[in-house]
Amino acid sequence: MSTSLDSEASRTIFLLILRIFMFLPQLPYPPHSGGRIVTAPLVEGVAERHEVHLFSLMHGFQGEEEGREQISELVAGVHTVAGTKRLDPGVMLSALGSKEPYKVHRFFKNELVEKARAITKDHPPDVIHCQNFYTAKYATTLDAPRKVLYKENFETLLLRRWAERANPLVKPLIRVEQKRTLDFELESCLWFNEVATISSRDETNLREAAEGIPEISRYLNHHLQTILPSIRLKDYDPSKMDDLDSPFPDDGRRKLVFTGSFNYLANVEGAVWLFDEVYPLLPSDEYSLWFVGQHPDSQVHALHHPPMAYVTGAVPSVQPYLRHADASLVPLRIGGGIRLKILESMALGCPLVSTSVGCEGLHGESDPARWKIADTAEDFARAIQETCAQEPDREALRSWVIERFSPERFVGEMESLYRGPSGTIS
Repeated sequence: MSTSLDSEASRTIFLLILRIFMFLPQLPYPPHSGGRIVTAPLVEGVAERHEVHLFSLMHGFQGEEEGREQISELVAGVHTVAGTKRLDPGVMLSALGSKEPYKVHRFFKNELVEKARAITKDHPPDVIHCQNFYTAKYATTLDAPRKVLYKENFETLLLRRWAERANPLVKPLIRVEQKRTLDFELESCLWFNEVATISSRDETNLREAAEGIPEISRYLNHHLQTILPSIRLKDYDPSKMDDLDSPFPDDGRRKLVFTGSFNYLANVEGAVWLFDEVYPLLPSDEYSLWFVGQHPDSQVHALHHPPMAYVTGAVPSVQPYLRHADASLVPLRIGGGIRLKILESMALGCPLVSTSVGCEGLHGESDPARWKIADTAEDFARAIQETCAQEPDREALRSWVIERFSPERFVGEMESLYRGPSGTIS
């Protein structure tokens, strides 16, 4: 539904159409980072059948204004306010002494609440959708028959893993934030009719965290499930990929690509570990590392040492890099949720090497991994060499993604949560 319905009377003719307010930490376009890769196919699919109003922050990302114009053509309304930078002194100050974690302070804006309330006066929502725990507070400010929370990761786990590897001077601060985040992640579940996690591993972690808190544990027993995400498969059409020119120099080296936003802690830590610990174990004249993604921080910039390692910064698309790489690497040792970069790589038929943390939630006993998994530097280097020595079965890799992560399946499962057990809003 590209425009808002004219009146409640005309809307009742279409009993299957819902008015959905979606609160997102960032707009879904351009879909070049993990969060936006998740939300883009969801918003596109839901907006085809329902009246969708997006509420989000603007962060000044490259292409963000153009992305706003593009998504505005698909939904009934796009409502935004200015966001704050990742580490904002003012937000940090407001979070001091608060029971709410830093990310909630960063992403909750009263101006956005006022925009939503203004629309509610004439167009009350049937459903409020919140993406990630740090937008969950918006659900407490508005009324709707159905409220749904989708969690892209279990943030508490990320903070715990960060604390385990952190400098002793900052570790106590991370532990405090971990406790505040855990309390908020658990309590906020009670504000919603349904909660969905991005992976079964995250669902298990959330349930285990709630043990000992009877009210929340009982609630999750009836209102928590896993809904796997999707990617925009149309962006990885093989008929279009063969025409992509290689972005790499023709120097005879094997190209190893690590994609992501390189101001994200888990990616920064993984990039440094890959360069410092893994790369020295490879024949240096046979391989080159490529760190492909926006916002590289100073630690990642320092890894730029051609022809051994390249830091590209923002690129128009990661697809040429993944299509022509010898392997896609996911060297993450902290983090949670699902790494969408794995799905992107496999959709393009690019073989993969990942740590256990990097591919959590994507495989199990009944569905084994189609890639190599290694956690020590020695094993990771060995896995890279073994992967590059084999001819990839590109079609098999792509088929694995299509069978599990289609937009149609993702949208359909989320739509079931929006409608509730009866299949319709009462």
